[in-house]
Amino acid sequence: MVWASYTVGIFLNNQKLWMNLRQLEVLRAVLRTGSLSAAARSLGISQPAVTKSIRLAEQSAGFVLFRRVHNRFVPSGEALALLPEIERLQGDLDSVQSFIGKLRDSTAGTVTVAAPGSISNEFVTPAIVQFASKWPGFQLRTYVLPAVRVAEMVLDGQADFGIVNQATDNPYLLSETLCEGDTICVVKREHPLSRKSTLSVPELTDQVLICFSEESSNGMLVRRALRESGVMRRIDFVVNQAQQALDLVQQGMGVAIIDPFLWVAAPRSGLVAIPFNPSYSNRIRIIRARERPRSRGASRLEQLIRQTLRERVAGLGASGRIQITIKAARR
Repeated sequence: MVWASYTVGIFLNNQKLWMNLRQLEVLRAVLRTGSLSAAARSLGISQPAVTKSIRLAEQSAGFVLFRRVHNRFVPSGEALALLPEIERLQGDLDSVQSFIGKLRDSTAGTVTVAAPGSISNEFVTPAIVQFASKWPGFQLRTYVLPAVRVAEMVLDGQADFGIVNQATDNPYLLSETLCEGDTICVVKREHPLSRKSTLSVPELTDQVLICFSEESSNGMLVRRALRESGVMRRIDFVVNQAQQALDLVQQGMGVAIIDPFLWVAAPRSGLVAIPFNPSYSNRIRIIRARERPRSRGASRLEQLIRQTLRERVAGLGASGRIQITIKAARR
């Protein structure tokens, strides 16, 4: 038994008895084998060592555990009453020991990741499915939140890492770019602008525009492009998820100006993606707490998310107009 010198409390008749784990181990062996000599053999120690441990256990308990009857050690009623509690404790210790082994071998643990909706659905979820099939002993926790809340969870230690699509300027967070791609416009295939190789601000002046809010990095850059081109107008539909933007375009509501990542992950039939001019780079980043070391489980999930990104980008095919750059992992 590990931690033999540790003292534990066992309840007997609503009273707490304090014994160390070695004493309980010896007591259990004597009760199960029925003799001091058999207990000594099962534990690989001498019989005098067993006798001494029982004596110390009786001192700790404050009552007799065995009585000598016709040259035999006979357990007292209190000793027999202790056995179920000792067996329960042994089972708990075995479970702890097994879990320690799994942690050492990186086959068990908990990994928590947070990400905004479109990133979580298209890049994190497939990675989690792969992770769970490879390491079923892990508990995986995933949270779908706005980028600001993702950063807060990572800072507070509630998530091992986060995946975000906008900058998080915080000195206590480490940020690493996973991939980047330029802003795109999405229109219906039958739209008059669908055959354009790029779409500039003047070409969009009279269009119904669908865009992220100005609190997002993409939304801020699009509004800057409008101002710098001398176009003073409001955005017709403001969304907080790329999924919503594509839904609106599919319903014929206008032109979406968004980051390219959801389109790369799940392009829609009947829609066309065209590079926005001027080009603005968008990035998917992984964020971690600066002072928190990475667990091996978290590192594995990060690698699978990178792999998912690479696979989705490789699936862009021959369209050629939308380019995503995958960044190498830092060593």
